[in-house]
Amino acid sequence: MHRRHVLHRRSLAIATCLLALAIMPAAAQEAHTDEHQDAHAEEATDLDAVVVESTRSRRRVSDEPIRVEVIQQEEIEEKLLMTPGNIAMLVAETGGVRVQVTAPALGAANIRMQGMRGRYTQLLADGLPLYGGQASSIGLLQIPPTDLGRVEIIKGASSALYGPSALGGVINLISRRPKDARETELLLNATSRDGQDLTAYTAAPLTDSWSYSLVGGFHDQHRQDLDDDGWIDMPAFERRTVRPRLFWSSPDGAKALLTLGAMSEDRVGGTLRGRLLPDGQPFALTQDTTRVDAGAVVELPLGEVDTLHLRASAMTTDHRHGFGAVIENDQHDTAFAEAAYASAFGDTTWLAGAALQSDRFGSRTFPAFDYRYTVPGLFAQAEHALRDDLTLAGSARWDDHS
Repeated sequence: MHRRHVLHRRSLAIATCLLALAIMPAAAQEAHTDEHQDAHAEEATDLDAVVVESTRSRRRVSDEPIRVEVIQQEEIEEKLLMTPGNIAMLVAETGGVRVQVTAPALGAANIRMQGMRGRYTQLLADGLPLYGGQASSIGLLQIPPTDLGRVEIIKGASSALYGPSALGGVINLISRRPKDARETELLLNATSRDGQDLTAYTAAPLTDSWSYSLVGGFHDQHRQDLDDDGWIDMPAFERRTVRPRLFWSSPDGAKALLTLGAMSEDRVGGTLRGRLLPDGQPFALTQDTTRVDAGAVVELPLGEVDTLHLRASAMTTDHRHGFGAVIENDQHDTAFAEAAYASAFGDTTWLAGAALQSDRFGSRTFPAFDYRYTVPGLFAQAEHALRDDLTLAGSARWDDHS
């Protein structure tokens, strides 16, 4: 009888322990769920407050009739710690956006959206084609995310503001705005594949109306032959970048952005030194790049609902390609200018403007491939709010391609 009572007490103690163990994970899970929901609610609130710049309508993300996906600065900083040298990982994790490798020997890649080829994706910086009318495959890997405030992505030809180069979609890289106090960041990164990154960012106000930001970086990757077959699987490169920005704003809502950028890179692939291809010959792949760009964005309010938008940029890129014994030198030039007027009446907002873009390619080695295009264009966009939760939007564009 006594033994049965002891067994009963032991069974009751074990059951009590099991019940306590079951309650503790449930309570922890409930607390974690509450924290997770609070984090999501806070993130949704922050995202809801973002004003979209790519559509020029100055609406919040939640009120925008055109679907715009926004990558916030928190996510950018997360990817910055993993790949501080380029934006490939940042855009690759967005649904419907694919980073496609185009030349593994040099590590080149471009962006495909909606299944269309990379040349139909427009890559912009603060609304300007600072990387050219059609960003080169290597260009995607030469853009550090250090000074990005957010990324706005418009998939498909849902907006007529950007022309035929954006039939697949638009990726607009929005720069960080200086805060009221000086901020300085320094990032040093090293990889297990013998790669190093050093980036620095500083921003501060100059006066009540003027402020600046400055970002620079040095990125280095040593060549890697992962399978020891004499062919470089990870190309070597040395890249140096610098970009100052100047910001201006006035109490009446007028604002301007001036930017200047420079980049230099030497990239090497192909066979290792002293190694040969099956035909008994070495084959070196090289690409040296120098790019300089400048741009300006001005927004001037002309009344309570009227605004004048002005944009202009210029870019030149010099390449020296090496394909074995063949050396090719070429140059890409892009010039862009745009003026648009936005207004509203009642529940309708509209925007109309004109743009002019010139693209030129010149090869000193193969001049038969030279081209020069000048494309003037007219565009218009209108949006009418039928209800608080329903907006009718339409846009049209005409381009005269030479």
